[in-house]
Amino acid sequence: MRQRVLCLLLAMPLACSLAAQRVALSLDDAPFLRPSPRLEAPAQHRVMLATLKDRKVRAILFANGVNGGDTPEGKAILRTWGEAGHLLANHSYSHWDLNQDDVTLKAYEEDLLSGEAVLRDLPGFTHLYRYPFLRAGNTVAKRDGFYAFLKVHGYGIGHVSIDTADYMLDERLRQRLEKEPSADLAPYRDLYLKHLWACARFYDTWSREVFGREIPHVILMHSRLLNALFLGDVIDFFRAKGWRWIDPAEAFKDAAYALMPRNLPGGEALAEAVAAERGQQGFVKAWREKAKDPDDLLFSEGRLKARMDQLGL
Repeated sequence: MRQRVLCLLLAMPLACSLAAQRVALSLDDAPFLRPSPRLEAPAQHRVMLATLKDRKVRAILFANGVNGGDTPEGKAILRTWGEAGHLLANHSYSHWDLNQDDVTLKAYEEDLLSGEAVLRDLPGFTHLYRYPFLRAGNTVAKRDGFYAFLKVHGYGIGHVSIDTADYMLDERLRQRLEKEPSADLAPYRDLYLKHLWACARFYDTWSREVFGREIPHVILMHSRLLNALFLGDVIDFFRAKGWRWIDPAEAFKDAAYALMPRNLPGGEALAEAVAAERGQQGFVKAWREKAKDPDDLLFSEGRLKARMDQLGL
């Protein structure tokens, strides 16, 4: 099955649409209480909540204490999300990178519990943990030790099947608006949609190759100004492409999301981690070589940065 799917990939133009898919929305680093041009953080959350209500989409927020979750204002914002029917999950307290040598397993475990303390009394809290930077340990001891810790404390992994670099575009947008508050937002929106679509098609095809079937996707985006401004456009865009937004709880029920890949260093997007664990090589190179349109390569952080530079964004 894997060989047949890869042959189909190599035979078809990348610009064509894949079969209709299901995708769930996740937003990392909430509530991200940092100064912002155009819309301050509380207003960003009000806009995102209104957008999701209007379009009947349920999201899951992965929250940190260090990003404002452990403040009265931040907890009030997270509570509002839970009361609106969205899910809240643990993204650690301090947003440490477990692949760093100076981050010990014990400290990282304690940090998870500190993150849980921020969320456990809020409506919508669910026992899912998303690794900061999607990094699950640079040694076997850290990787497997934390896997065991998650099981003991009743956590599943908040895996990502479609990774994105929306934070890079958000940073550029913020910088522009700080200098030019009335700047035209359309070029940022248009590039953002191209980036997300490139990521979706890339990871969807890779997932089919790795799992031999269609899986419901979980897309990683961030609690940022960018999504306060363009979340409605994102939802509408994917629907226009034939994709269906689903409840995150539905996506995480799929067996693929129960996996604990043994790749090392640990982590990354789900198809990437499982492919590395199996020693499956060559997919990314084949995708790049088959690309006919430069937009097909915008899944790459490097290509996205180059396009932003080219456009003066």
